Amino acid sequence: MQGFGSFEPDERGRLCYLPVVPPFPKLDDVWGQLQRATRAVEEFDRALAAFPVPDVVGKLFARLDAVHSSGAEGATTTFTDLLEYQSSLGRAKDPEDAREVAATAEAFDELSAQGEAVSYIDTALFIHRRLFERASDPMVAAGAGKLKVHPNGTYDPESLGATFFYTAPASTSQALAAWEAFTAEANDRPELVRQALSHWWFEHIHPVPDGNGRVGRLLVPLALRRKGALGHACAFLGEAVHLNKNVYVDALKDARRTGELSAWTRVFCSMVAQSAASNLDRLEQLGQIYTRWLAATKSMRSHSVVHRLVPWVITKPTFTVRDALTQLAGTVTFQAMNTAIKRLIDLGIVTQLDGGGRDRLFTASEVIRLFEPIDVSSTSSSAAMLP
Repeated sequence: MQGFGSFEPDERGRLCYLPVVPPFPKLDDVWGQLQRATRAVEEFDRALAAFPVPDVVGKLFARLDAVHSSGAEGATTTFTDLLEYQSSLGRAKDPEDAREVAATAEAFDELSAQGEAVSYIDTALFIHRRLFERASDPMVAAGAGKLKVHPNGTYDPESLGATFFYTAPASTSQALAAWEAFTAEANDRPELVRQALSHWWFEHIHPVPDGNGRVGRLLVPLALRRKGALGHACAFLGEAVHLNKNVYVDALKDARRTGELSAWTRVFCSMVAQSAASNLDRLEQLGQIYTRWLAATKSMRSHSVVHRLVPWVITKPTFTVRDALTQLAGTVTFQAMNTAIKRLIDLGIVTQLDGGGRDRLFTASEVIRLFEPIDVSSTSSSAAMLP
């Protein structure tokens, strides 16, 4: 069944889907989930603004989202793995897998620092380039940051040949231009609903060779901040998608088949609300940890290196001596840093994992526990998320 949009043949006769502007659902049909999502993400946004340590969004929550969003596509790198890979040790059980997860988080960091001058299309291509520019496969690396040149498809038993093909390469640029105009438009429509529809549209264009899900999901928080709906790019989807992948995929597909986007919008808003509520709980617990750390170190001399380490460790809970020395930009000697880290160990704030010399690895396990993903294999998608 085709709800709306059209199919056009590519040069080999494969029918490729060309979406049109998705219709806004009636607000009465999505109001409950929209209100819940709006309250949850705005509350998280306000709490981030009041948090005493800067950069907590990018350093922790965007990295958690990168782990989950990549996990939804089959990646196995955990939050613990990612932080170890991003330490000066640079090691991982699966380096290629960890590299892609890290690249997703690093793309968020760079885009957050660049401001808002880049177009949405260029933003998408920037994310894709960061994801695949260092891929071990030279063909994959050559396509990083570029639009697809071959049709991409997915298994669909209801489609001809059991494969659904996304927008044909010849039509991708034009389709993206229409998508960008829709995404950037500002009017009295609820912005969360607009970005729900924009995400649906992007995923049905599938403009890049691979990684479209991760690219499209990362665009959502960046677009909402860019358009002033939120002060922080914090409307993440990755965790809820990871826990409810089948619900997410089925809702995207059903909206295409029926041409009615109310159910998809409800699922999208529910996922935004679910992720925001979980992240707000983590942030509140993180604040309690930070308060305890400050109290534990309050009696130390005012010029102690410990006071400079504590807020840094909150956002870098796995690190080496080399990482800490780099962060303090040569203002602290190796001996002084060693002494400060030993004080943190004595206070139970960090523990040493392994290694020796500058390559010793330390971790603040109570922070890590807040962000380590749930075992998705033990979670029932149908029970965890309802449209």
